[in-house]
Amino acid sequence: MAQTSGSSKRFGARYGNRIRKNVDEAESRDEECPECGADLERNAAGIWQCTKCGQKFTGGSYEFDTGARERLQKALELEEGFEELEEAKEEIEG
Repeated sequence: MAQTSGSSKRFGARYGNRIRKNVDEAESRDEECPECGADLERNAAGIWQCTKCGQKFTGGSYEFDTGARERLQKALELEEGFEELEEAKEEIEG
């Protein structure tokens, strides 16, 4: 029988080894609250709660930070650059 350790013991032999490993890693990882800097605790898949201020946040299933903020910022920078190019093109043509 496969040996389970950590918080995924509650699942027993169900759900597969990789899922149980992901849950163990997510629940043992130290994530910081964006508001107060205290530790975040994973309540459910994608729901994280601060241990100090009690605020709830959404994030990834197994990690709080999914990298979406960085991708959004990069897309906005590209869009701003595109608008500047369009304005320069209009000045040249006009």
